Amino acid sequence: MVTMLAAIYVTYFAFASLSFNVAQQQQSLQYVDGYRSSCKFHQGGNFNLILSAPHGGSLMPTDVPDRTQGGCRRPGSSCTWIYNDACLDGRRCATTTVQDTLSGEFAENVAEELNSKYGLKPFVVIGKWHRKKVDFNREINEATLNHPEAISAHQSYHMSLEHAINQIQQQYGKGLLIDVHGQGVGNFTMVGYLLDSDLLNRDDLQTTLGTTTSIEQICSLSNRTECIRGQTSFGTIMEKNELGIAYPSMAHPKPGNGTFFQGGYITRNYISKINAIQTELPYDMRAGSYKLLNSKRYVRALIDYMTVNNLLKT
Repeated sequence: MVTMLAAIYVTYFAFASLSFNVAQQQQSLQYVDGYRSSCKFHQGGNFNLILSAPHGGSLMPTDVPDRTQGGCRRPGSSCTWIYNDACLDGRRCATTTVQDTLSGEFAENVAEELNSKYGLKPFVVIGKWHRKKVDFNREINEATLNHPEAISAHQSYHMSLEHAINQIQQQYGKGLLIDVHGQGVGNFTMVGYLLDSDLLNRDDLQTTLGTTTSIEQICSLSNRTECIRGQTSFGTIMEKNELGIAYPSMAHPKPGNGTFFQGGYITRNYISKINAIQTELPYDMRAGSYKLLNSKRYVRALIDYMTVNNLLKT
């Protein structure tokens, strides 16, 4: 363990010694718009990290109906999601449409810091349409209410993710997908590995082996308790980089009985190909007075995490 943690400082020394020259050479990352500006992406990555931010968008195309009406559950059936379904013979299924304020900007700041200071260009996919129009972090029926324009937007986002994942698989063999979100529950970060709060509240996470995490490639190298909330876990490394409280971590191993977001569609959908983590960031971290400083700290946490878990490849 000491050897693994020491690798962080060796890597930092190497990156820091290059950072001045790199800063002189790098140009800002260039983004390309997806379908009808529903999302934007940077596909010219030069290392094995993807940043995704699906819920920060604010564009409201008027020809795409709002998802606020929800779906329809008829007796004896599950919810169906059709934008023009009057649902006169059923009950409405609720949708979530709240925006994760400035989560996309935070992801961009993280990407730019990686690029400008370290010469590391991540793959990036960021939602631009408001969540009322399409939810990039839901399966396509609930995400779009089966409206054709919303379907095309959803496909554009996920085609960009899939392209980035395929590039990483071909060039590096393994990588990390970070899905950036925002939450208003409290002033702490929820680190989602697809383990719910009931599982995380257990004393021994080895008892959760029946549930697949979103970082099985990483967890296979150590005890699950260490992987999820030990010294090499992302929550612990975030806290060591002055990013406030994170659940789960060594200092804060159990989220308790409050709301905990374990990871959504994006985190779950791609784990057969890549390690994935959902981070639910508090408002002050992503949008407060120190948001730029926090993005720099987040970058250091990412480099630490990928280094100590033998994941960083360029």
